[in-house]
Amino acid sequence: MKVGDLVIVASLGEIKAYKANPRTPEAEAGLKPNEVKLDLIKAIDIVHAHKKLNDLITGVDEGVKKAGFLNRAASGEKHNLKDEIYKEAVKCVAEDIDMLIDEFGDKKVFLSLPQIVADDILEKVKNKNKIFRIVKKDLLKIDKNKLIDEFKPEILK
Repeated sequence: MKVGDLVIVASLGEIKAYKANPRTPEAEAGLKPNEVKLDLIKAIDIVHAHKKLNDLITGVDEGVKKAGFLNRAASGEKHNLKDEIYKEAVKCVAEDIDMLIDEFGDKKVFLSLPQIVADDILEKVKNKNKIFRIVKKDLLKIDKNKLIDEFKPEILK
């Protein structure tokens, strides 16, 4: 990782973007471009992942609370709701990653996504060709000082 690189760590609920800035005067002068520190430049919360189920169900009349068939019929199609929420969150994360890459990705882009959702999100990202390295781990909670080591090739770890 060198000065000016972009690091994006994401999950379905949150995205953090860091810029690699020089840690030492030598790095700032370009003599040691690998001596970097990460500075948070943008943090995004994905709203769709945090919505309540009642906010997402359409066709529910709050005033009518009848038992039986009518109540079940008015409650909407709940069996697809989980999939729809997931797809919408994946779409939002992919769009936000594209926006961050367009805005800040002048040099190399390093991306971290949790293993369970990585393929679904990467399928929707349009700027895949600008991503230098992808790590399929959830690195949102890791200290930014240790984050640089997570993006090193396996040989160097």
